[in-house]
Amino acid sequence: MSGRMSLGLTFGGYALIAVLLAVTLGQRAAAMWMVVGSILTYISVAFAARGESASEVYVAGRNIPPIVNGAATAADWMSAASYLSMAGTVALLGFDGLPYIIGWTLGYTIHSFFIAPYIRKSSTWTIPDLIEKRAGGWGVARVIAVIMMFIISMTYLTAQLTGAGVVFSRFLGIPATVGVFGALFGMGIYAAAGGWKSITWTQAVQYVVLIICYLMPVFIVAGALGLYKPLPWFAYGQLIQEVQGKEAAYGLTVWTEPFAKALGGATGQLNWILSALLLMLGTLGLPHILIRSYTTPTARDARASIGWALFFIGLLYCTAPMYATMARYAFSQVWGMTIEAAQQVPWVANFLPTGLLRIEDLNGDGILQPNELTFHGDIVVIGMPDMWGLAWWIAPLVAVGGLAAALSTADGLLMTMATGITRDIYQRFINPNADEAGEVRMTRILVIILSLVSSFMAYLAISSPSFGYYVALVVGWAFVFAASSFTPQVILGTFWKRLNRYGIVWGMIAGMGTALPYVIAVGVAGVQPISIFGQQIGTLAWGFVSFMVNLIVSVVVSLSTRPEDEQVERFVDRMRLPEISVPAPVAGASDAEANATD
Repeated sequence: MSGRMSLGLTFGGYALIAVLLAVTLGQRAAAMWMVVGSILTYISVAFAARGESASEVYVAGRNIPPIVNGAATAADWMSAASYLSMAGTVALLGFDGLPYIIGWTLGYTIHSFFIAPYIRKSSTWTIPDLIEKRAGGWGVARVIAVIMMFIISMTYLTAQLTGAGVVFSRFLGIPATVGVFGALFGMGIYAAAGGWKSITWTQAVQYVVLIICYLMPVFIVAGALGLYKPLPWFAYGQLIQEVQGKEAAYGLTVWTEPFAKALGGATGQLNWILSALLLMLGTLGLPHILIRSYTTPTARDARASIGWALFFIGLLYCTAPMYATMARYAFSQVWGMTIEAAQQVPWVANFLPTGLLRIEDLNGDGILQPNELTFHGDIVVIGMPDMWGLAWWIAPLVAVGGLAAALSTADGLLMTMATGITRDIYQRFINPNADEAGEVRMTRILVIILSLVSSFMAYLAISSPSFGYYVALVVGWAFVFAASSFTPQVILGTFWKRLNRYGIVWGMIAGMGTALPYVIAVGVAGVQPISIFGQQIGTLAWGFVSFMVNLIVSVVVSLSTRPEDEQVERFVDRMRLPEISVPAPVAGASDAEANATD
């Protein structure tokens, strides 16, 4: 039986069970199956595409076609932050939420042209492997890189599981703090099934699921509002005008007012600009995204796959502001109602028990004012079908897409961290002669252990009394850490031969040492942010400062110490020379084999 037919039967069986449950046990049972059953479906895809060898586990055998890798990269990239939280962030912040869209999109464009092909041509296995090789084989550089990778990935993963908790809380009727553990059911299992090979093919399927589930409700609502002029993307401005008119009537700062709301804990034009730049720079240093370039056959394919990823990502990113507008409009419809009537609105009643929506009669007049309705940004997408009274089966479909987005990214992060322990620490320093089967087995065990640890961290995050935390902000902190550690090293390591081992190591330490305390102090402990030129700098904008610290320290230390030898210079030349028609080496190829392809 072909893989395509097997995939068709799997999804056909999933849909058939949903229909049978809806007919026999009712809509709630069917909705629960649609959410939980989707994980079982992904598990079946993962096992069908599982990898057995070290090459398949670590770099998917380096034979993933560009369009498939592009879809997988898009799913890996479009995490719960993009799917669940980006629209919610724009709904909360309006104009001041746009740095997420601008920074992430621009970062990926730069990654396509200037980073991905060179990463692929390095013939390395992991990002710490690349860092060590660029540092002339100095093992200290690899160890520091693994530590940085864990800080970035664990922060990012905590946010993904928080998003998964939102989905589970809505459709399983449980608190979001408990829902974060629901992702364990599938996340660790199909990440461990076959490493990057199974993850890549599963993520490609998850992209198709998430983009269909994301576009469907907003297109239906757009039809009901008459926004096909000719397409909703070009006509929803009229809805923005209505929202702003109602906000002005209540004396609120209008939604599109620039530099009026806090982003990363601060407001102002400088904070806005630096936040957008940081999100762009952080994109270039995310280890689970950089590693996607290893899975293609050639450097040309790496560039093509990122091009496909940009197209796939653009479909969602162009739609997120439309989601935000429709949700903002729905929220405004309950303003002015009595508190009792507002609490009985169906979509409000659905989310009140989850703790993600709150109504408090602050002035005691019994009438709901705008400031008396507070919402967690991550309910904007998942709540859209409820807000607009769409067919019952659309809401669980949106949840399925959100779960696909969260889990697809979580898989990549889990695999990145597990590889950091097995390949970059155990095989490199502890047991260089470890057999391939044992190494793969250890990777699978570590994936499960890391799933448990990250779920507990997500539980702590969603239990935080700081209700205003949303997934996109926590993900933004991962970008701060990426820009503060890996981005300068990737850029300088590719385009400046004078960078040496000491510059690499001290640059990463200085950058992370500047970023981490600030994020903890301002973002978690609530300390007042620092001001530059009279404007406060939030946690996201501070990432640009720590990026510059890394960059400057890397350059100064490199110029103050001896350069690397000719072998490192040849390595950089091989990365940058145009690719010829000889196939690139597979994972584990010797230096001689790598040289032969350039």
